[in-house]
Amino acid sequence: MYRKPTKYILLGLAIATGIAHAQTASSTQQEIDQLKQQVEQLSQKQKADEAAAAKAASSSNGSSSSNPSNASVTADEHGFTIKSNDGDFSLNIGADIQVDNRAFSGPALTVLPDTLLLRRARPVFQGTIYKYIDYFIRPDFGKGTVAIYDAYAELKYFSFAKLRAGKFKTPIGLERLQGDDDTTFVERGLPSLLVPQRDIGIQLAGDIVTKRLGYQVGVFNGVPDATLTDAATGDHRDYAARLFATPFAPDKTNPLKGLGFGLGFTGGNVDGEALPSYSTFGQNSFFTFASGVTEAGHRTRLQPQLYYYLKGFGLLSEYGKNEEGLQKGTFRTDAAFTAWQVETSYIVTGEDKGFGAAAPRRNFDPKHNGWGEWELAFRVGGFAADHAIFTDGFASATATPRELHEVVGGVNWYLNRLFKIDVDYGHTNFGGGNTIALGGNRPAEKVLTIRFQINFVGS
Repeated sequence: MYRKPTKYILLGLAIATGIAHAQTASSTQQEIDQLKQQVEQLSQKQKADEAAAAKAASSSNGSSSSNPSNASVTADEHGFTIKSNDGDFSLNIGADIQVDNRAFSGPALTVLPDTLLLRRARPVFQGTIYKYIDYFIRPDFGKGTVAIYDAYAELKYFSFAKLRAGKFKTPIGLERLQGDDDTTFVERGLPSLLVPQRDIGIQLAGDIVTKRLGYQVGVFNGVPDATLTDAATGDHRDYAARLFATPFAPDKTNPLKGLGFGLGFTGGNVDGEALPSYSTFGQNSFFTFASGVTEAGHRTRLQPQLYYYLKGFGLLSEYGKNEEGLQKGTFRTDAAFTAWQVETSYIVTGEDKGFGAAAPRRNFDPKHNGWGEWELAFRVGGFAADHAIFTDGFASATATPRELHEVVGGVNWYLNRLFKIDVDYGHTNFGGGNTIALGGNRPAEKVLTIRFQINFVGS
């Protein structure tokens, strides 16, 4: 009598088990379907990302526009640089600092005191916009004054005709055109007294024959010798031109590859300009015009020049002549100033000498046998004023020398590309002018100058 209920119980259990298995199979199938859907979504997303990356790469390679977020920032011996990933936009920040110690010896009528001097303190901002336009800005806070030394833009689309506008060096003097931190001596030679430091103007420059013959032509406001200014003195202009040849430069095996020579010229009216002022190697003023003298008429500057570099040897020479109109009362005359120099140098540590910055093979690091680059240098030069300046009363022979001769010797120590120590001794003799107090030629100037220089103004 118990078999029937047992039969029904067993039948119920079988039915329940089948229902459970059916539910489990259905749930598993749903999970599988969901996983398939997720895999498909991930595959589609990966394909979309790859397509977007390919499109971005194609756009970057075929167009000058780029993502500014990819700009690079570097800090090295060329300064601090921010540059877009295509190089079309950049900003370089550098600095130029010179600290001088001057010590004079021997009797002199008028000399500067022995002193430590902040000769130059110049932040530098330069770079490029839209690939073909460079800019350069350099103020100076040295010697207790504030001045803008350089501020210009240059369109460089055509390498044979670069257009520059702003304030920069007038293209005439060879050593003046050399970088302010690249000169062999602490102070430039006497021919640099007869050319401007900087002027405001427009210039066209380039190569007539690539790497062999270059030119510069420009129009400028016009400034007195060895000066710079931010304002024109009248509506007249100075016109400048320079040709410089390096005929063997492309031939790296030619011993004359380091030869360069040329000629610089300026011409213009000087009415209303200030009189020039001329200083010695020790930066003492040595030429004084008589009272009532003014600039008047025309001025012509001419400077033949050359350099030659072979391995560690360097030679730089130039001659300058400046003829300008002077007036005192109603009397006018044209008078000339001339100057010349020859400088030689030799790098004893084996590096090559050049017109640009030095490049020591081994930076200063005595623990690893590094002592930097060492250079010996020697210079002679002269300066003379036209006799007519004295005979016509434009200067007094009892107060102003008519001529001077200088001899300068120096040792340069480049600890690395950026830091340099110069030690120069200069001896200057004066002639043709008598001092009232001493009844003879002005006493010789003897000065020892030590310069500590740090310079990084871009590549």
